[in-house]
Amino acid sequence: MRVVVSFLVTVAACVALLIGASPALAAGAGEAAIAQAYAAPGVAATLGAPATAVICGLKNSGCYQAFQGGSIHWTSTTGAHPTQTAIRTAWINTGTEKGYLGYPTTDQKCGLKNGGCYQAFQGGSIHWTSTTGAHPTQTAIRTAWINTGTEKGYLGYPTTDQKCGLKNSGCYQAFQGGSIHWTSTTGAHPTQTAIRTAWINTGTEKGYLGYPTTDQSCSNGICRQSFQGGSITWTSSGGAKVVYGAVVVNKKRPLVPIDYAPSPIQTVGSVQLQYSAAVAAQSMISAAAASGVKITTVSGYRDYWTQKSLYQGYVQQYGQAEADLISARPGYSEHQSGLAMDIGDTSGSCSLQSCFENTAAGAWARKNAWRYGFIIRYPNGYTGTTGYAYEPWHLRYVGKFIATDMTQQGIPTLEQYFHLPAAPNY
Repeated sequence: MRVVVSFLVTVAACVALLIGASPALAAGAGEAAIAQAYAAPGVAATLGAPATAVICGLKNSGCYQAFQGGSIHWTSTTGAHPTQTAIRTAWINTGTEKGYLGYPTTDQKCGLKNGGCYQAFQGGSIHWTSTTGAHPTQTAIRTAWINTGTEKGYLGYPTTDQKCGLKNSGCYQAFQGGSIHWTSTTGAHPTQTAIRTAWINTGTEKGYLGYPTTDQSCSNGICRQSFQGGSITWTSSGGAKVVYGAVVVNKKRPLVPIDYAPSPIQTVGSVQLQYSAAVAAQSMISAAAASGVKITTVSGYRDYWTQKSLYQGYVQQYGQAEADLISARPGYSEHQSGLAMDIGDTSGSCSLQSCFENTAAGAWARKNAWRYGFIIRYPNGYTGTTGYAYEPWHLRYVGKFIATDMTQQGIPTLEQYFHLPAAPNY
């Protein structure tokens, strides 16, 4: 009997394709395929007795039949597959075949990790366990989850459906071991463990860090993840540390703690910078070199005590009023954050002078630094806002998102960008 049914299904499906899948032929093929699926081992016992006849004319010329414990849906491209129990309920909640998941493309399969079950659909899949319930995964978030190893990976099973409408039209989905957040500009990236906890403490995507822009990566005992407004690093000895690419340091806003030291730091050229800033700086310097412009590094990270010595030297040489225009007091220096660097060119002309803007390196940086996440922190004409004289050589890393946004909006200072009061004096 099964051989005959199988033969009928094959013939009906082929004829339907050859003559344009007329409704009558599609209905015949669908009815035969649904009958075959119902006759498969164990299906009748699970679904129970038929509750309706085969009904056709669904989306994409599909057919279905309802049973006491579920239904079987068919199209000529997906075949006939039953849906039942919690996975069926979750599918109904998405809109069945009319929703984003479309038709089922496999039967429900169980025996997964922790006694789980899943079923694949045209637009994603639904996974279930007795502790997590049944939840669909779809689109970019599903792809990111697959890349972690699905339920066998560190994220485990989904614990919520995908939810959208977040800041900047973002979406997210929670899993047993973390979550995945997505926007059209950042893509989909998971967060997990201590770095995720630190990110939550900053306010997740609503905070200064914004959305994740990379997955977490670990090497040599250090784990890192980048976000729109900075990064988080983790070590077993130091735990998770947040480095705000957007942190504003000025005469009204000292570093906290006052002797703050970034970690980890990395050498770029002749200076050291916080890791994310160093990576971005190296990319920028390489890009400039590729265009025929040589950018040199003059100064980078300075610890509290180095800045204290430097500032005191300026006070002795110029007096405190003048020193406060050209150097920061210890604890108030962007260099101490590890996110700022002074640049020069190979000629050494106009080094740390306003005429640096007219050198090849100065002109290139003014035009292109934002593409690598840097801004000219102390622009010309804004001493009353920043508290410092014009420094075309002083670049500050804020991350590509903020640097691009400031450039596109024509906002020259971080104080204005974050609607902070001007800081001309301590």
